[in-house]
Amino acid sequence: MGKTAEDNFRIEVWDREETQLVETLCRSPDFFVSQTAWHVAIRRRPGMLLIHYNARHVMEKMVTPGDVRIDPQTIVDGSVHAGLDIALGDLREWHTLRAWCKNCSHYAEVKPAGLIRRYGKGALFSSVEKALFCTSCDRGGPVRLEIHKLPRN
Repeated sequence: MGKTAEDNFRIEVWDREETQLVETLCRSPDFFVSQTAWHVAIRRRPGMLLIHYNARHVMEKMVTPGDVRIDPQTIVDGSVHAGLDIALGDLREWHTLRAWCKNCSHYAEVKPAGLIRRYGKGALFSSVEKALFCTSCDRGGPVRLEIHKLPRN
């Protein structure tokens, strides 16, 4: 599966050493939507390294002002924070999971109930991610799980 227009502009949060992607905050084909999300991310992710991309080009990169605040009781939409490992049993009925291949960018929706049946409620995201691999690319790339909320009707 190739890149889509959705992949043009994105905002990512990285750990301070820039070795691990913590979360992808926004993917948009629209520059103005992406710029607005960038300004909001600066305020809402204090003390984090943010990178704003246009395809592969880095448009902006900064460590946001303030101290890092992570509430371990809160699962943030689209993320699993570095240093905060979430158990599958912590998910609620309104959460959905998306698995992203780090090699080919293929993604697929994953049912939390299926992972819980297979690995148990106490299984941590870090261990489940290591057990999963991409079935779409020929290299069977490593997978990153993202948490999303179901849309309200």
